[in-house]
Amino acid sequence: MNESQKVLIADSSKLARRLTEKLVKKIAPYTDVFSVSSVEQAIEKLKSNRVDLIISALRLPDDDGTKICEYVRENHHYLPVIIVSGDVDSRLQDRMLSSDVTDYIDKAAGQKGLEIFLRGLLRPDDEINGKILYIEDSAVVAHATKKLLQNHHLEITHKVSVTDAKTEALESQVALEKFDLVLTDYYLKNNETALEILDYFRNDLGLDKIEMPFVIMTGDENTENQKQILNLGANDLIGKPVNQEALVKKIKFQVRFTQFHRQKNE
Repeated sequence: MNESQKVLIADSSKLARRLTEKLVKKIAPYTDVFSVSSVEQAIEKLKSNRVDLIISALRLPDDDGTKICEYVRENHHYLPVIIVSGDVDSRLQDRMLSSDVTDYIDKAAGQKGLEIFLRGLLRPDDEINGKILYIEDSAVVAHATKKLLQNHHLEITHKVSVTDAKTEALESQVALEKFDLVLTDYYLKNNETALEILDYFRNDLGLDKIEMPFVIMTGDENTENQKQILNLGANDLIGKPVNQEALVKKIKFQVRFTQFHRQKNE
């Protein structure tokens, strides 16, 4: 995220808003910050201002914070929305949280956890190492994407099909040891789709969004179809044709956060 980007913070607590704004400014000093205390105020800001990232509490005085997310998905599609809550881990595992949300952070992670979480979005050029399972059946696209990600210190294991990808992660512990994230195109060879490998990781291996994040590339602009993909367990989507800066930013963000959680649980 460059210096001209803008962040919207929504929280009923003035102190929480102030601390989050201070943290954002620490990471990216020239970021413009909008601070609001309700869903209504947040939506009004979104109607009249360009925003690049939203950080919201789950509970706001007039409504649930996910209502902001619903508005965003209807009007801004890929704008990242981060929900801060005190009940994230268990609710994520039970899939009780809205699929409209880009990701969640538990308040228990504290300011340090939030800083690590946000740095991947606000400072995407910071060096971070990660291991990616990448599924793409186009040799041309795969070559360009691998080169891009390798230039950002990301280690890539490339497979052309869901079947081949499964052989790289036959058990959950093997998957955790080998990969920090799965990146896949939605449509793959032999009529396979990303939903098949997503289902394998989420249900067969039992790895949730925090343990193994998924970023899925799709050319489908249909909002309901996007929601379905997120609801089935994807962490984030990126539109096609792929914006390279956005792709790197999203991947680094997810890798940084899952590494933080894994270290926390060691």
